[in-house]
Amino acid sequence: MTESISSILSNLDLDTDATSVSNDSTTDLEATIQALVERGKILHDEVETYVAAVLAKQKTAKFQNPVEYRNLRNDMKNELVFLKKIAGSSEMDEEKARHYIVSSNLLYYEALWNAAKRFSGLQSFRKYFFWDRHTAPAGKHTTKGLSLAKGSQAKSKTAALVDIVAEEGSEWIRVSTVSEKRLLFDLAKMGWMNDSDSDEDMPNTQSSNWEEDDDDDQVGVVKNARELARAARANPIRGRPPNVHFVLTRIVTGKTQAVDMIVDKIRATGAIVQCATNIPPPVPLHSVLPQLLVDRSRALSETLNIDCTILLALISDISHKPCPILDWYPGEVRAQINEEAEEHLLPTHLYPAIGSHPMVCTKEAADQMNLIIETLATDTEKLRADLLLGQGGRQGRSSEELVAEWASISDHEIPTGLKLPLLVKTVDLDTLTDGLPTVATKIAAELGDLNKSIFLYGWAEKLTTLSANRGRSRQIESTINELGLKDGEAGPHIWLCGESRSLIAKHGRRK
Repeated sequence: MTESISSILSNLDLDTDATSVSNDSTTDLEATIQALVERGKILHDEVETYVAAVLAKQKTAKFQNPVEYRNLRNDMKNELVFLKKIAGSSEMDEEKARHYIVSSNLLYYEALWNAAKRFSGLQSFRKYFFWDRHTAPAGKHTTKGLSLAKGSQAKSKTAALVDIVAEEGSEWIRVSTVSEKRLLFDLAKMGWMNDSDSDEDMPNTQSSNWEEDDDDDQVGVVKNARELARAARANPIRGRPPNVHFVLTRIVTGKTQAVDMIVDKIRATGAIVQCATNIPPPVPLHSVLPQLLVDRSRALSETLNIDCTILLALISDISHKPCPILDWYPGEVRAQINEEAEEHLLPTHLYPAIGSHPMVCTKEAADQMNLIIETLATDTEKLRADLLLGQGGRQGRSSEELVAEWASISDHEIPTGLKLPLLVKTVDLDTLTDGLPTVATKIAAELGDLNKSIFLYGWAEKLTTLSANRGRSRQIESTINELGLKDGEAGPHIWLCGESRSLIAKHGRRK
């Protein structure tokens, strides 16, 4: 090395790693405290605005996985209370006040929130993910992600902290406000105090496999990166591990070889590293708030592949108008009618996703829907089926005519640009796996012809499949996560609706 770690340390500004505190006067100290309180208020207000928007969206659109915002909200609230306590204490001496200011986590929380505002679809905050589930805490062995109390002993060995989970789980962000000084001190404490001009005593940065290294020989931020890499592999999203991002707010590369070496070790895990000089300035919340909210429609394909379960939900009387509960209705139908009275499936779930997207379905899905219609459908449900597929007495009608008649027999406003009819696609079940990842062959063997035609067709055509079939969707996801995908391969995109609707039945059937 041209400059040793010990000599670099001797030249560093040894002020605290936390918020800088002036030593000039009591007046300066009070001004510093008030400035921190104001920053804390701004941060708290922005987070509260975000949480209010999340709650408003979740009230109108039910999510399978609600946004986990409580850790973020509580941390920001507690930090503001802490800062106000410092400001409001008339009996606190200067030394104690300075100590409390140094203990503030405001700098970190500001960095976390500013990083969050650069992503979209925020799903969770300050959440731990396991990578060795057999060593997870009792009762948590199958939990993919887990929020644990600070100081919990259970999280130290096999769980990695993710500060921000974005893009519906596919992006993990870890924010660090560690300083260059702290990194160099940590290296020095570990015995890397080379005072020569050579690199002989520096740790090897060219290891062919970071997993062969001993984590105990690494500084904290490198350990964190390795933990996150392991946890990401253990918690795939549609067969792919989440992308890990490291935001190092106080690290500048190209100045110190030892620091560059640490950044290289983080990148060696596959993480995307963003250092101080590459971090964009903070953005105002109002300019990005819509993108921060989870919106599954962002990832939808232009054309949508509609599962049989969604076809039935679209034509069911339950979905379109209030239905009396007759004494001969099965329990499932009764439950759906009561549910619909509280949560309207079409305007809150399906119509926002469908919008003006062209829609297709496989012949197997259409045939299955028509088979059920013959047995159970009311006259209006039969009419909707004909309108949806442009069949029967509605064959040959224009899209405008079909949409107008559809709207006339529904209590719900239809989405602008709704496109009817769906196109029915004939697929060759024997060749559906051609060109798909190898795992598709195993999935095909596990599915019946109906679900094979629906899910594999959507996968092969790179279409989003809208489905309420949670069992088959989870089966597919489980198989992909078990066998994995190769680089460059992608799993099927399935938009899973949390609710389903049965046909109401035009005549009595056993409860």
